[in-house]
Amino acid sequence: MEDEKPKKFGMPGVRYLFAINGLLGFMVSYSMRLNINVAIVAMVNNTALHNQNNETYSNECRATDPISNNSMVDDNPKDGEFVWSPHIQGLVLGAFYYGYCVTQIPGGRLAELVGGKWVIGLANLATALLTLLVPTAARIHVGLLVAVRVMQGLAQGLVTPAMNSMLARWTPETERGLLYTLVHAGTNIGSLTTMSFAGVLAGSDVLGGWPACFYLFGLFGCLWFFLWAVLITDTPQTHPFITKKELKYITSNQKIETNKKLPPVPWRKIACSIPFWSLIVTQTCQDWSYYTIMTDLPTYFATMLHFRIETNGFLSSIPHFLQTIVGLVVSSVTDLIVRRGLASPQFVRKFCNSVSGFGTSLGLVAVCLSGCDVNKNVALFMFSVAIGGFCYSGHELTLLDLSPEYAGTLYGIANTISNLTGFLTPLVVGALTDGNQTLGQWHIVFGITSGLLAFASVVFVIFSTTQKQDWAVTSPAIKDVTMDVPECSSINRKAYKRLT
Repeated sequence: MEDEKPKKFGMPGVRYLFAINGLLGFMVSYSMRLNINVAIVAMVNNTALHNQNNETYSNECRATDPISNNSMVDDNPKDGEFVWSPHIQGLVLGAFYYGYCVTQIPGGRLAELVGGKWVIGLANLATALLTLLVPTAARIHVGLLVAVRVMQGLAQGLVTPAMNSMLARWTPETERGLLYTLVHAGTNIGSLTTMSFAGVLAGSDVLGGWPACFYLFGLFGCLWFFLWAVLITDTPQTHPFITKKELKYITSNQKIETNKKLPPVPWRKIACSIPFWSLIVTQTCQDWSYYTIMTDLPTYFATMLHFRIETNGFLSSIPHFLQTIVGLVVSSVTDLIVRRGLASPQFVRKFCNSVSGFGTSLGLVAVCLSGCDVNKNVALFMFSVAIGGFCYSGHELTLLDLSPEYAGTLYGIANTISNLTGFLTPLVVGALTDGNQTLGQWHIVFGITSGLLAFASVVFVIFSTTQKQDWAVTSPAIKDVTMDVPECSSINRKAYKRLT
């Protein structure tokens, strides 16, 4: 029976208040994670580095006319105060993810057991305070900067799994695509604002230039914490402003069993789940692409296309704004399609993920073929990132389909593995371009990314599912039937049932 949608509320609904605050939370989270990606261009003394190591920097694209505006080219780039090699820069950029990978599973599990509100709030607050310390740490020693980045990662690792656990409780099935995309749009809006403003700040003299990137976004994170603490609760059932109609609409339109005590996580069954592993493969390859473009695109624009830092930040951020628009439009349409029964959720997930994966893959291949044509480079990067907006209605939602009760833990496991790419990609890019900043080396970087995306898209189509898994059922009566049966053997499980 189709659930009746509530009549108009005095406001759009408390679930949207949660979604907007979640969006702002991801904005501050990603702003504090990514500001160094642009700021590092202004922090490093490339002239001294070039003279010291006799490195090869290609001028093969300097003769081109980027976007018919030579003022966008930086013929006399402003050097920073640190002589860091590409290897050291890769270590600084990737250090965040050493900590980030460690706390993914604890973040999801904590949210399931005690609620996600304070897990998310305190994690973002800790990151904000550490962000304010980055300029001082960098000037003392690069090792201290790496340590601060690792601690930021430890705090931030809690946020996304905990948010997914809250989303499973706050979103009705028929609006899950839109609300999930709205919350996660904060990652792209955060990327847009951070990379745009960080480029302007780093190229200015405000608070010394690049340090302003960390002071501003650290302060923003502190202010968000107070907003989140006052307006948000762990579940819709405990929110003081929610109406009975909205609460009924949310809870009657979910797969999650909120009225039962959550039993221990079925670790072995999860480890043997092929649909879950297909999601891990897909997410890992998608994250490789995301971190390659997010972390290293500013460096590519600076070293190969020779953009000024202000232009660099703006052009590096615009694709993520476009991805947000694509994601919101696609999720609204796909929610409507599922609600009206025009296509199954499984078909929608696989179709959207294929568009995202293959589309980005083809876009990166086209970048490699575009050579030094800066107009084409910029346009193709915008297309490659924007088309990725389809993934919000693809593999991103499938973790909630498999088990909304354990959504935080599942996302924590998947994110632990997939975010290893967060520190691997800067190291790989650094190894490929260290002392050899040429167009050919960068094309190898983009070629690897393209191949991984195509592979992941095939895996997802073949092995993924939107069916709630048998190990996700939390009823003790069901659970006890096969508790002593070997976890990975469906044959043994069926035989056991026949015997008993």
